Amino acid sequence: MTTKKFFLISLINKELTMIKKVSLVLLILSSISGYSQEKNESTIEINLQQAVELGLKNRYDIQSHKYNVDLNQNEISKSKKEWLPEISSTGSVIYNTQIQQAYVPAGFSPNGQPALFPFSPDNHTSFSLELNQPIFKPGIGTDVKISKNKLELSKEKNRADEDIIKEQITLAYYNVTLKELQQKIAINEEMRYKQYADLNDGKFKAGTLIETDNMKAKLDYENAKVETQKAKQNYGLALAKLKYEINVSDNTAITLSESLDSASYGKLNETMLSASDTNKRTEIKQLIIKKEGLKLELDRTRQAAIPTVSLVANFTEHFQYSNFDYSLGQWWTPYSYVGMQFKIPISSNIKNQNEIHERKMQIAQNELDLKQKTADVSYEILKSQTEVFNAQQNMQMTKNNYELSEKIFNYQKQQFELGSRLYSDILETERTLRQSEQNYIQSVYDYLSANVSHQKAIGAF
Repeated sequence: MTTKKFFLISLINKELTMIKKVSLVLLILSSISGYSQEKNESTIEINLQQAVELGLKNRYDIQSHKYNVDLNQNEISKSKKEWLPEISSTGSVIYNTQIQQAYVPAGFSPNGQPALFPFSPDNHTSFSLELNQPIFKPGIGTDVKISKNKLELSKEKNRADEDIIKEQITLAYYNVTLKELQQKIAINEEMRYKQYADLNDGKFKAGTLIETDNMKAKLDYENAKVETQKAKQNYGLALAKLKYEINVSDNTAITLSESLDSASYGKLNETMLSASDTNKRTEIKQLIIKKEGLKLELDRTRQAAIPTVSLVANFTEHFQYSNFDYSLGQWWTPYSYVGMQFKIPISSNIKNQNEIHERKMQIAQNELDLKQKTADVSYEILKSQTEVFNAQQNMQMTKNNYELSEKIFNYQKQQFELGSRLYSDILETERTLRQSEQNYIQSVYDYLSANVSHQKAIGAF
């Protein structure tokens, strides 16, 4: 029996030594990390809404996607300018090195016989100003509508991207508050285990406690210190994740003004839960906008077979002489014209049949996608509503269990201090309290996460 007791004490001593070494290493690493972060560190205190706004402002992907809207707005302006007249200026200088001769029939030549004579001068120079003004061209108006449709689609896609980022920031914020509260719990547990260790040590010195129970209390205290260190590390990782999501420097110290057990959390929004309008979802809006765009593309394809009418005009100054002396005004001869130009496509109706058929199939496909997405969103809303109600019930149950376990713990703790309870009894109650506390904290986090999922489902971000 003495050998077993000696072996147990030796084993506990080894575990204590190992735990102290691990704790020392973790403490040193934590201190070094904390020291390095103190340099050039700025501090900001933010609530959830401020974190979301800061993330949307700082994120490079959001800034990049905004250029898509600017590009589409530029495309609208570009399409509208197709109504502007096409004005161009051309010029040409031609020198005939060998003039082509023209046939002169009999009776018109100097000797009355058929002959070949060069009639063209050596130098032909001309400068022209031309105008082409579209008068009737249905495709231009449709192109403007298509560009506006693309603009609306880009805006809706940007909104979808922002909703995803809002969700990521919100969950990262909640996760930090969860890890922060778990860290506080771990610290409190460490303090309680220290009290147990001190109390048991006093009983051991007084001769009312055996050595193995005293060593066990010390071991539990060392384990609690390790758990505290782990909780601090998890909190640091969660905070780093939040900094990444809102795109702030690693050297920026962030303090959250809302905790996981804040009174502003956990309030069930009955109006929001009853909402079930699928048309608020950005995926539905995108498919509706895409449907309108496909119809416009179909109209544009059909309009390619419609005749177009344009006003054309030309003014030309023409110089003809044997040399390049442009100062001789008598050899400059102007001419001009004004007219209407008609362009009637003949083969376009045949060529566009496949494209028209393709557009019709895309419209039918989009219609089916819209119906399926509407069904998917309806299910997501119903599912998220159920998850919120379930999470709320679980939160209330775990809260009741936590309050009950806390009462039991306090009662048995008093008995332990009076000596009517063994350390093993209070230790078992401690574990029950810890589990109840963790369950309650996790249920609050699950409830908030369920609320986030529901907001996303109904398009309320």
